[in-house]
Amino acid sequence: MTQPVDAICFGAGRFLRAVLVPALRHLQLNVMVLQTRGEDFVKACTANGLRYEVDTVERDGSVSTQSVQLAGVSSLGVPAQRAALFARISELEHLRYIGVGVTEAGIHPKSQTMKDLAEFLLDYSIAFPDNIVSVLNTDNVPANGDAIQKCVLACLPAVSSAFVAYLDSHVTFHNTMVDRITAARPGNSLVPYAEPLPRKALVIEDLANVLPLAWATCPGVVVRHEPHALHVDHALKLGIANATHTAMVYCLALSRIASTAATPSTLFVYLDGLFQRDIAPALLHRGISTATSQDVYADWIHRLQHEHFGMDTFFVAQNAWAKYNIRLVSIVAPYLAADPNYVPSSYLVFATACLLRYLTPSLDGEIAGPANVFSGRLDQVPAVPTPEWTYATGLSANLDAGTYTFRDGDDGAVARALQASVPLDAPVVLQLLVSLGHLDGTDARWHDFALDVSVLYNRFLQSVVVVCWVDPTNVRLCRPVAVLDVLYEIVHTSTAALASEDAIAACVASRVANTWVVDVHTHLFPPSHDSLMLWGIDALLTYHYLVAEYLTTSAVSPELFFTWSTSAQADAVWTALFVDRSPLSEACQGVITSLHALGLSHLLARRDLPSIRAWFAAQTPSEYVDLVFHVAKIRYVLMTNIPFEPEEAQYWLAKTPYNDAQFKTALRVDQLLLGDWTSLGPALDTRALPHTLDGIRQYLLAWIEILEPVYFMASVPASFTLADAVPCDSAAVQPSGAMMLQHVLLPLAASLKLPLALKFGALRQLNPRLRLAGDGVAVTDVSILTRLARQNPTVKFLATFLSRVNQHEVTVVANKFGNIHLYGCWWYCNNPSIIQELTRMRLELLGTAFTSQHSDARVLDQLIYKWQHFRHLLVDALVPLYSQLHRRGWPVHAHDIKRDVERLLGQSYHEFLAK
Repeated sequence: MTQPVDAICFGAGRFLRAVLVPALRHLQLNVMVLQTRGEDFVKACTANGLRYEVDTVERDGSVSTQSVQLAGVSSLGVPAQRAALFARISELEHLRYIGVGVTEAGIHPKSQTMKDLAEFLLDYSIAFPDNIVSVLNTDNVPANGDAIQKCVLACLPAVSSAFVAYLDSHVTFHNTMVDRITAARPGNSLVPYAEPLPRKALVIEDLANVLPLAWATCPGVVVRHEPHALHVDHALKLGIANATHTAMVYCLALSRIASTAATPSTLFVYLDGLFQRDIAPALLHRGISTATSQDVYADWIHRLQHEHFGMDTFFVAQNAWAKYNIRLVSIVAPYLAADPNYVPSSYLVFATACLLRYLTPSLDGEIAGPANVFSGRLDQVPAVPTPEWTYATGLSANLDAGTYTFRDGDDGAVARALQASVPLDAPVVLQLLVSLGHLDGTDARWHDFALDVSVLYNRFLQSVVVVCWVDPTNVRLCRPVAVLDVLYEIVHTSTAALASEDAIAACVASRVANTWVVDVHTHLFPPSHDSLMLWGIDALLTYHYLVAEYLTTSAVSPELFFTWSTSAQADAVWTALFVDRSPLSEACQGVITSLHALGLSHLLARRDLPSIRAWFAAQTPSEYVDLVFHVAKIRYVLMTNIPFEPEEAQYWLAKTPYNDAQFKTALRVDQLLLGDWTSLGPALDTRALPHTLDGIRQYLLAWIEILEPVYFMASVPASFTLADAVPCDSAAVQPSGAMMLQHVLLPLAASLKLPLALKFGALRQLNPRLRLAGDGVAVTDVSILTRLARQNPTVKFLATFLSRVNQHEVTVVANKFGNIHLYGCWWYCNNPSIIQELTRMRLELLGTAFTSQHSDARVLDQLIYKWQHFRHLLVDALVPLYSQLHRRGWPVHAHDIKRDVERLLGQSYHEFLAK
């Protein structure tokens, strides 16, 4: 320890190093990490100058690496190093934080780490009796801080009352919750390999307000000061994320699937069933609304389906019995005791039987020494050839050989019981369940559950199975059945069709409300683009929809209005449209919806614009983006990027870092389509390119390399005409828009497989005095799109039309051309009455082969209301169609609804791009 140590962490697990240590370092604290077993991390970190790395896998597959500097490392598992640490406790006068990360099984009085922690605190209290210390845990055990305090006291039964008083007055054992999916870097198990940092990666309960306010500035850290607030966080985390993780990994591991990224779709159907039938009702019993649970579950599944990131299933499978107790039994047992109508589902039976199968040592396996390491066998199923690897210290898996080693608890009691009980009888299962402490085994439903588990478990292993329960001597020897095959059977038989129209309506509403969307067209910018990013109340109030509405009713001239500051304009709009009138228009309603969703209803009720402004002023742009995306449930948005505008181009030319996982690019080419050389000329001049077709081509290729756009984008005005054949004149100076479209844009779209997104029907500057608010709508010639699609079959066209008059015709056109994809209800069609009509018509003509909406948002906050309003309308459009199927004998299943809704909210777009 060459520098003062502010924090010491007991444990060197990936979770602790990916969440807690970076938070401590964000506070500029010097941190020492103590490995509890072995010294592989100690050696690696020491060799790297006391630095270790954390990888973050973004949703687009890119990986960013953070280097974390430590003040020191040591191993409690090496006697000499442990002794050296304890000998230097007197040097730790700056210590303020103790981190603990030992897995759920490690929080136990018999745990060596708890014994080490207790001894450390005792010695520290003697060396520094006046120092204040906070203990922060990264193991998701309910009331984990309280549990650690009890362990410390239990480890020192003969301790003095002075030490007990010291713990009460000088040490705060914070209850915490941690939530970040963390695996290991491929090829290096010591490097945490994590998902993007969630908004609530670390939640700390600080009822006594002992933590500095700076903790609230740490990315991903939330501090709870209210009693019971953390209880809800923990219940949701344990009952949803952790419970479903535990329910899936043993099936994956036994099926020789090494990563959660390769989870078969059937497992997600199974998890949906487990959540709906067991977890959500149990959480409701604990006072957590189904809507809240559903929201958290949808967010978790969204994270779990990160296509570029998965966890080592064997790593997650560690400490199986403790996790099963904490994450599943502790959730459902109180519910079963309280509700006589609840019967554990077949999904929970499977989860339990599968976990017990994983904990069963192979018949020829040996118990290796005092560490209680067991050997198990995987199912006899095909697997991707994979050499043996170490998934945790002293534990390995070998898919090729079909073997794995595991440790469970300090005494291996469950594995020993299973090894001695083949075939497994229901009484043994019941005894194991009772040993968890949440039930006494007297309820007949637990007996039935234990029997179902034993029957399923015995199918997983070659064993004697009773053929006739009336005659127990009637038995036969069955071959083992792979757990995944059994799951397919269960899902097939358990996924019953929705029983009524009410059930269908509820399912549709829930799925639409909780599906994360792809917003395929916006005008938004990330925080890195400074003033180009529009957000907050003044930007909402001065959006051109509201400006036009205000100027329609006001005696103020447009010329005078536009001389005012943005805040003065917002004040005028607020007074005229929200105070002097009821905010009935869709644009006004949108402001109300957004503020309500952000929790500002109390300020709305007072019409308190200054306080609303103050709330927004307290937000930071990057965190506000995360908040809005979470509230609106946005996977990502497509921007509209115009390289011909210098104000925007400067950010791209400077390669300004931005969050490309949330903001995707689209290259807008209106100027090219219209032959606007007043913009094109200066743009080409910046690259010394000729004002010719080749100059335009080179310019576009350069910007395609800079932006890496998903598609080309252009707004096609109502006055636009399409020439069927335009001769190519490569020498022409300032060629026409028609020539550039036919000989540059369309060939590039085809060769580079970049779709061309077209927005038809804007009537620009209907009233120029209103500036951006002065554009109107006109009927457009739909045959332009028809001819483009017919003449360019290898080019994909995304299309949306502004005029209601054009909608039926273009929907029929989309039905006839596989290279046309309709998206959204644009601009003046983004009103509830028109959305209902268009969505129903498209469903009737196209099924789910279109993208039902895009926000067209220019102000970040608009994502909230535009998507919230639309979701209600989509439910209204879908429910009658599913109900009609039901009435006519077609079974409607929840997973079918899930699939259809996901298509309408982004998956159809993805499928179209992938054609």
